[in-house]
Amino acid sequence: MKRFSILLLATLFLLPGCKKDTQDPEADIEAIKSVIKQETNSYLKQDLVNLVKTWANTDNAIRISVGSNGYKEFAGWEKVYAFFKASANTDWKDYSNYRVRRSNWRFEFCGDGALVFFDQNMLFDFKGEPMNTFSKEFRFMKKIKGDWKILMLQWVDMSSYMEGEADVKTF
Repeated sequence: MKRFSILLLATLFLLPGCKKDTQDPEADIEAIKSVIKQETNSYLKQDLVNLVKTWANTDNAIRISVGSNGYKEFAGWEKVYAFFKASANTDWKDYSNYRVRRSNWRFEFCGDGALVFFDQNMLFDFKGEPMNTFSKEFRFMKKIKGDWKILMLQWVDMSSYMEGEADVKTF
């Protein structure tokens, strides 16, 4: 956790001072949104092959989630990949009818890097019962050989913190 906090703080302080921005911000924004959509869709379909294509397969890759099951951190590509592989092999037959909505996008570009923040509302059925999660999402994206890849993913499930919703059902 300490390593993550230092990484996040360094990222937040260094990027605003960056002078080199993207040449075509609108094209990069659409490309990044497409990668994030592919990442989410591949994850939900348990499609490990296409999920891996959205990530920078480096030692600096990191996936963090905070939710009702606590804090989970997977640092380094081997650990991130192991998490995705285990998830792809898990029986998700009780989950169906996924619908994902994203809003409040914010982008900060610096050379071949981009900080991306957004809200995500995922609606789905669990054993036929409607459920949802509302999360605050963060990605650090890196352009590698002309393609945007996820280097860091942070998912914070905000469902249990929603005002006036004490009994929200989530994953």
